[in-house]
Amino acid sequence: MKTKINIRFLMLAVILAAAAAGLYFISVYNYTFFKALIELTSIVFGVSAFIITIGATYLSKNGFMILIATGIFTSSIFDFLHLLSFKGIEIFKGFDEILSSQLWVTARFIQVAVILAAVFIIKIILSKKCIAAISAIFSALFLCLVLVIFIFRMFPAIFIAFITYIIPGLAVVAILLYTIKRQALGKRNYIFITVSLALLILSEISFIVTSDTYGIIAVAGHFFKLASFYFIFRFFIETNIKDPYIILFNNLKGTSEKLQFITTHDNLTGLMNQSSVLEEIKKQLDISKRFKKPFSIIIIDIDDFKKLNDMSGHPAGDEALRYFSEVIRNSVRDVDIKGRYGGDEFIISPLEVSSANAIKIAQKIQDTLNVAILAKDSPFEKFQISAGVSGIRANRSLEDIIGKAEKALLKSKKLGKNRITLMR
Repeated sequence: MKTKINIRFLMLAVILAAAAAGLYFISVYNYTFFKALIELTSIVFGVSAFIITIGATYLSKNGFMILIATGIFTSSIFDFLHLLSFKGIEIFKGFDEILSSQLWVTARFIQVAVILAAVFIIKIILSKKCIAAISAIFSALFLCLVLVIFIFRMFPAIFIAFITYIIPGLAVVAILLYTIKRQALGKRNYIFITVSLALLILSEISFIVTSDTYGIIAVAGHFFKLASFYFIFRFFIETNIKDPYIILFNNLKGTSEKLQFITTHDNLTGLMNQSSVLEEIKKQLDISKRFKKPFSIIIIDIDDFKKLNDMSGHPAGDEALRYFSEVIRNSVRDVDIKGRYGGDEFIISPLEVSSANAIKIAQKIQDTLNVAILAKDSPFEKFQISAGVSGIRANRSLEDIIGKAEKALLKSKKLGKNRITLMR
């Protein structure tokens, strides 16, 4: 089996070497024909990738793939215009040789920019309206660039030099970001995209370091560019045709994660809802008992919340709850369990923290609210909180611990509010 694979790769290497040698000899005898072959092949790769992705939108509305495919398609159109403006073809009359360079850097900038932008929306599922919006944006971008280059002629030579140097830098940044997110992207897709970007960098560097448009370095630059488009094409082939169910799996996985978040978190504050937070606290209590670790509960209530609702309205009350939940997030660790207990009550179980230290956490939240300066357009006024704290003791159950914390909270209210009470 290994021998067969080696023979196949050897044959492929021989074919590629022969093709490269043939294209090089073509470039020596007729550079324009060589240029046309390279550009048209790249354009076929780019357009095919777009068609494949659009054809697979019934299967996936993955924003990452749609954005890259649309950007590569737009880049391919500018490559076609670049070819038509190249010396020896020169379809566009009345323009000098700079037009070809303008269209080239425009195509390369779009290519690298969309690949860079797409890293931020990996696994994002788009609605039909969002897909239509992407098409409209790129159509408008194409129209604006055509107007700037062909009609208004507002693309100075200094821009060409500047963008030429920017493109490799953006490609390097993209490679670094994709490396950080390679697990979300998948090993195979990561390899295809980063190899494509690396080849794009080599292509641009080749044209930067040579002043001979027809020299061997420029020829190498065109080979690198063709290979860059090939690997992007392979990415779309592998993902949309050879193994399309990976897309479905990723979509279903993303949808499942969203549904799980919705069912376990409060839609107003973004914290865990009552059932899920109590379930997590119960697990933590079991671990604390087994390994004899500290355990505590903090229950916090906004003082005079009903008055705040009555005076400012329920929308203002909702904003106050959202604001308070953000204060809680910023006051505790990510590992600490926190959630909305009900109404204006919140519950916190700091990981491996004693009831004595839990008081300090409650005081930190209280102090943050007391010194906070609200925005002038805040729909609610400053408010205070009361808290009750309790902890693990003997064989006390979770219900008993929460019950003690609730009694402590009630005592804080009776003592004048804006207080923290501990009940052991």
